[in-house]
Amino acid sequence: MAIRTGIVGFGISAKVFHAPFISTIPDFELVSILERSKSESKELYPDVKIVRTIEEMVSDPIIELVVITTPNDTHFPYTKLALEAGKHVVLEKPFANSTEEAKELVELAARSGKMLSVYQNRRYVSDFRTIKQVLDQKLLGDVHTYEAHYHRYRAEERPQAWREKPEPGSGILFDLGAHLIDQALYLFGWPQSVTADVRLQRPHAQTDDYFDLRLDYGFLRVRLTSGMLVREPGPRYMIHGTKGSF
Repeated sequence: MAIRTGIVGFGISAKVFHAPFISTIPDFELVSILERSKSESKELYPDVKIVRTIEEMVSDPIIELVVITTPNDTHFPYTKLALEAGKHVVLEKPFANSTEEAKELVELAARSGKMLSVYQNRRYVSDFRTIKQVLDQKLLGDVHTYEAHYHRYRAEERPQAWREKPEPGSGILFDLGAHLIDQALYLFGWPQSVTADVRLQRPHAQTDDYFDLRLDYGFLRVRLTSGMLVREPGPRYMIHGTKGSF
């Protein structure tokens, strides 16, 4: 029987990364979408119910799985409500805005016996899957350097963008950094130490728009960088080992 699913939010994340897959994979049934004021989802999914509040979504006994795609400051309270209502949850990155919030959600999911997962879709894009295969096959020998870059060029101010406001969960580290950090941990596990350079580079910036993270694994050194003032980005990944480079 298909898993009856509700999506919280209908922005870019829901429209591009969630609803198209949920609505076409036979193992899932898209039942409802939360839109606070608009009804845009009706154009694409006319048979799907629109709800206006998270309480309405999680109180629906039909819903088994809740997919949360709303801004970062809603991740913790919405996930908590869904788990307490007995729903499984798939949560957009970042998982939470603090370690304390993350631990509370993990413990709540364990007590309730429900699945809780963060949506790290960048593990499955073609370039990263190729890197995973190269490393698994040890084609480069012992890897000593791994660099991942995720840059953008956006010099202008975007005052309406919640990711650029000085609020919990905003900034480029929580946005793009969540992808790069997850990929590094997926490939190499926990580092021995971490150093970070996190800055506001643009004159109008109200939250971080640049970071340079260094993860120390002993022989292996990992560098993860992202910025909003990189007009001509270089390679997304650079990997060097004792037998070659990629």
